[in-house]
Amino acid sequence: MSVHIIELNDRNICLRNENEILVQSPGFANIADKTPVFGEEARKTARLHPRQTFSQFWSQLSLDPLVNSNNHFRHQADLAFAHLNNIAGQHALKDEVIFAVPSNYNRNQLSILLGLVQSCEFDAVGLVDMPLLMAGDADDPAMTVYLDIQLHQTVLTTFSLQDNKPSRDKVIQIPGTGLIALHDSWVNMVTDEFIKQSRFDPHHNAETEQYVYNQLESWLARSLQDNEILMEINNKGSVYQAKINRGHFEQRVRNIFGRINAELEAMAGSNYELRLPQADASLPGVSLYLKNTTAVRDAMLIESCLSHLDHIKGEVGSLSFTASLPQGNRKQAPARQKQTDTVPSHILINHRAFSLPVSVQFGPARDEESNDAIFIEASESGAITFSLKEAHVQLDTSGTGNIQINGSSADSTAVLKLGDVINLPGASAPLQLIQVE
Repeated sequence: MSVHIIELNDRNICLRNENEILVQSPGFANIADKTPVFGEEARKTARLHPRQTFSQFWSQLSLDPLVNSNNHFRHQADLAFAHLNNIAGQHALKDEVIFAVPSNYNRNQLSILLGLVQSCEFDAVGLVDMPLLMAGDADDPAMTVYLDIQLHQTVLTTFSLQDNKPSRDKVIQIPGTGLIALHDSWVNMVTDEFIKQSRFDPHHNAETEQYVYNQLESWLARSLQDNEILMEINNKGSVYQAKINRGHFEQRVRNIFGRINAELEAMAGSNYELRLPQADASLPGVSLYLKNTTAVRDAMLIESCLSHLDHIKGEVGSLSFTASLPQGNRKQAPARQKQTDTVPSHILINHRAFSLPVSVQFGPARDEESNDAIFIEASESGAITFSLKEAHVQLDTSGTGNIQINGSSADSTAVLKLGDVINLPGASAPLQLIQVE
């Protein structure tokens, strides 16, 4: 029989085999109808039925009674069991399963999980720390921190070398910094922009509020690709529009990532490598507010699990939790996307790329004393400088007003990243930071 892996991150629980992801299902349940629904179907109606929607049954896995009593489920474990069966049913799963669990699960929660599986049609043959699979093969595990963004919190995990084996060490939970908090912040920003630009409040009724939440992932993806995007909401035949850019998303979550960064510094100082999944690394604000980031390939989890299968896999009914990996089977560190790989190398001006560092002068006519600077014709005059630092680009606009970065006013010294768009007052075309290989 083949071995399957269930990745228990409640933001998107994944059932995998060695070749592909078979099922993805976020940790939502909805009991508004006679038959409960789970996963994406439940998430897309959460704002329509808030009192009938549950999303904490994986993060708070326990036998404590539910606050909102109902005829379907008694406690969080009932919801988790039903969701687990829903996931297994989508693939007719009856094979052996290894569970990759978050670092914050305690012994009691692991016991409850194994108890649930005993009533399922598949067998659990392994319990392994998920961050260990994703980050334990780092070049230096003892200097590595893994960032796990869950639905309701972010979890930071550090590692140590015990008998020259990478092992899980410290675990810190940061409540209120998960995907739901990020989405709420972005939806509030979108709502503010619709009110400001179209005098329409999407929160006015549950249907348009739910529509904004359902469209959010698409708008996020478009902003990463095109920077500025046009959003539309059709409400009772009237179409409302608002324009936003990547900077809007980044600025709104500054406090959330600031809390995470503060915990990181308290936990690991400044000399660490922050590993996180590629999907998390691309979230607006991550590269701007978090340091020393390394994006881990999605396939790393299954590759690491298979390469250590003999160490992880046990016997049904007598499993032990795997929180360290043997040195002998460690693979070479995976290909990674380091923060330095995303540092801009050039600035694009009127379809031409100029290497950094560089000075830019703009105005109706060139200042003869600034012949070394690139000149851009504009109705207003000024000068700015782009300095190339070790891990970022710094923009100096001292003495020059009305400079905008991604549609927002720039500070006199601003840290820039790949893709940022700079608008000069009175210039016909923007400047954009790019990377030329």
